[in-house]
Amino acid sequence: MTRPRLVNLLDDFALGGVSRGLGIFDSAAVRAVVHPSVVAIRPDAIVAPRLDADIIVTHFPPSWRRLAFLVSLGLRNPQARIIHVEHSYTRAWEAAKVPARRRFRLMLGLSCRMVDQIVCVSQAQARWLEQAARLDPRRIEVIYPFAENRGIDDLALPDFQRAAPLRVGAYGRFHEAKGFDRLIRAWRDGAMPGTELLIGGFGPQESELRALAASVPGIRFVGRIDDVPAFLAQCDIVAVPSRWEAFGQVATEARQAGRPILVAPVDGLPEQVGSAGMVVDFASLGAVERAFASLDPLRLAVMAREARRATAVAGPIRQREWARLLSRLTAPCRRAAARAVAATPQLTHR
Repeated sequence: MTRPRLVNLLDDFALGGVSRGLGIFDSAAVRAVVHPSVVAIRPDAIVAPRLDADIIVTHFPPSWRRLAFLVSLGLRNPQARIIHVEHSYTRAWEAAKVPARRRFRLMLGLSCRMVDQIVCVSQAQARWLEQAARLDPRRIEVIYPFAENRGIDDLALPDFQRAAPLRVGAYGRFHEAKGFDRLIRAWRDGAMPGTELLIGGFGPQESELRALAASVPGIRFVGRIDDVPAFLAQCDIVAVPSRWEAFGQVATEARQAGRPILVAPVDGLPEQVGSAGMVVDFASLGAVERAFASLDPLRLAVMAREARRATAVAGPIRQREWARLLSRLTAPCRRAAARAVAATPQLTHR
């Protein structure tokens, strides 16, 4: 029997968690349920394409402009179930970036009602979206993102007993959201004594961040990170000082590598900590100072082991979660196909 067809719609293929996370649809668990593909759309598109699809998954954030696109997507593809994966909007993002909250939430509610299922990337995001868009919680599924990085599980755990500065890594897009400026200021102001700071990435804030770290010998920029395991091999711990973060793939990668994580108290980041690190308010110099003062070698070694243990089967778990969701949504397609096969006259060979 032909597998139902799934089309991922994406309007931004820049290197990042969203595009890298699409690899999960190529996993054996998901391919056993659907035949996946990816279709690019223009960021300014208003009219949706007609698609040969039983399921359509949208990966771009809703907006007033996108309302027309979503309306036409449903009208031009009435046979398809539509899933929206919310990668961007969160409670912290709304608090920081939305001046007209009622108008924004109206748009959000209208957009969410034009799809059949919503996938959130963290529990915190799901709780906020349920309230903000006034949604039935049964229409929301939480599936944490996952992107494979070969070799990351094989990295040796850090040696925290060595007589050398603790190497703190931070990497990602140089953007206001990621909060690297807070981390640099904390290091520059003495809140992270006995450490070196390695910063990887690129983006619109690069010149500003380099200016903040100018003439500070303990802070090193290493450029764009194309090999995540190689970068993490240079780090003892990883800091994620984001101002908003729906999930935070960096924190998962760090845990896979057996690196303790220090994450900001926003959105989905605290959900990743467990025994693998600490939640730290990077906006508070005192909070950063207290956190680093508490990181003795024995505690860090325990965190490193717990980090790796917690992520040992993260990939297969995410694949099974997507497979279960897609299996449920495609059940009507499979039943219809089975009925069609049963109704087809059988040829008798003499």
